Amino acid sequence: MAEAEAAFREAVELEPSLALAQLDLGLVLGREGKLDEAIACLAKALRLDPGIEGGHMFRGIFLHQANREDEARAELQKEIDVHPSNGEALMWLGMVELAAGHPERAVGPFDRAAELRPDDLNLLEFRGRAHNMVARDSYARMARLDPTSWHVHKVQAEIFADEGKHTEAIAEYEAAIKQQDRNPDLYEGIGDEYRKLNQLQEAQRMYARELELSPQNAIAKYDLGSTDIELGEDAAGVILLQSMIETYPGSPVAEYYLGRGLAELGKESEAVTWLERSASGDTSGEVGMRSYYELGRIYRKLQRPADAQKAIAEYNRRRTAKEQSDAKQVEDWKKLTGPAPAAAPN
Repeated sequence: MAEAEAAFREAVELEPSLALAQLDLGLVLGREGKLDEAIACLAKALRLDPGIEGGHMFRGIFLHQANREDEARAELQKEIDVHPSNGEALMWLGMVELAAGHPERAVGPFDRAAELRPDDLNLLEFRGRAHNMVARDSYARMARLDPTSWHVHKVQAEIFADEGKHTEAIAEYEAAIKQQDRNPDLYEGIGDEYRKLNQLQEAQRMYARELELSPQNAIAKYDLGSTDIELGEDAAGVILLQSMIETYPGSPVAEYYLGRGLAELGKESEAVTWLERSASGDTSGEVGMRSYYELGRIYRKLQRPADAQKAIAEYNRRRTAKEQSDAKQVEDWKKLTGPAPAAAPN
């Protein structure tokens, strides 16, 4: 790095009006941690060539590293104004806003950057942090404004649900429903929690209320219809799922439950059609795998042994692939969270 600095200093001395030389020297100085001198060099480069590529961005980065956030914000915004698809500049602008204590201003740049760089792990980390900070701030403000509000109970229920605390989530949803007993979203949320606890009759009751309040809601039709199928109330479930799929075709999970319900009603040929659609629509997930299992069972009933054998073979192949994938994820997680390997002896 010292040799590069010396070379670029020589270039600047030989041709002080060369913007690119000033830019290159500024970048080397910045990487060496000589931030003030780097910022000055980049300012010279921009005076010589206001449109030099990356000049405003790198100056903004070094200003941020020097804790000069207002100036950094201005420089990065100049870069974005000229190059609105510069994902790196957008990411750094978000980082500047975070450092300045403005997560609500950071989420916009981070979201736009994520559209351009969806697999950037650093970006995703900072984006998630900004959104979490904004969410926590919003929830805290809600609690301060009215700690007994149904909004607060709903948010707390969602937090409990995310943490797997389903009983606690149900209690919070119940408190919210006491205040807002005609809100279908609350009934959907509490129904989901009862379903996770396998309390299907309670879930069915909540989903029925959800659909009563929102009779054209396709999600409510799916929620209640699929629960009906799981409870063996196939005729009612099939009607709801058929109506849902008419509005939103191409839902593998709805097709799976519809196929199951039709099979239980003795309509095997129709069931096969929907289960085949579900299996082809979900090529790697749980729904597709279960669809093949049901197909194997129905093909046998229809005296189609070759098709049954193929379906069960595909079910077994997918199940094995899923088990191997799950095992690999566990092993990868252990590697990440386990003790560091011992240092090699000298």
